Amino acid sequence: MRHPFALILAFFATTSFAQTTIKARDILNEINEGAPVAYKNATIEGYLDLTDLRNRRHAGPSFDFFSIGNDVYESTVEGPLTFINCTFTDDVIAYYHVDRDNDTFIAHFEDDVVFQNCTFEGKSEFKYSEFERNATFSGSVFHHEANFKYAEFSDAPDFSNTRFRDNANFKYAGFPEGASFQSSTFMQLANFKYTKFRTPLNIQNIQFRGVEDFKYTKVDGQSFTTYLLKNR
Repeated sequence: MRHPFALILAFFATTSFAQTTIKARDILNEINEGAPVAYKNATIEGYLDLTDLRNRRHAGPSFDFFSIGNDVYESTVEGPLTFINCTFTDDVIAYYHVDRDNDTFIAHFEDDVVFQNCTFEGKSEFKYSEFERNATFSGSVFHHEANFKYAEFSDAPDFSNTRFRDNANFKYAGFPEGASFQSSTFMQLANFKYTKFRTPLNIQNIQFRGVEDFKYTKVDGQSFTTYLLKNR
């Protein structure tokens, strides 16, 4: 049986390349139909709102520190997403909250997620998202805040050579199988407060040109400072 990623590469050979501009709503239609999504060298126009899929369900209420409840709605991207050398002109949304109704909308990912050498010109929201398989953002550029707060990565995600021009928020994120931020650049705030890593963790040649926050960050249960001292 062929690996799903091999099928995606074969899919590339026969589709997607002929188009240079893709409407976000067409991608959402593909996702809702259960088709693998695969694009290369394309410009994606429109808001890619992954929280409003056909399979969206009411996950129940949750309660904050003050016992104020809010309703949570979850959508699931069941098939693989592959974007190589693509530009997203508007927001890519896997999370948003409606203050008026106190409702939260989240998207999770069951299969591989690849945003390789992509440009995010709008917002990118992946707060609370669960990535059940491989997640790749290598070589990509985030022009606005990249929000991965509370995100959970089942496999080791690849953020190597990624450039964060605005704030990068990985506060409370979980990396139980490790991660790579090799040669990534953080131009503004790099927020890893309370983040939990497991090794292998690749931060070789990482650059912080703004402010970094590793307060309460853990690597294999030890402080981030202890990890750095052991791996100098």
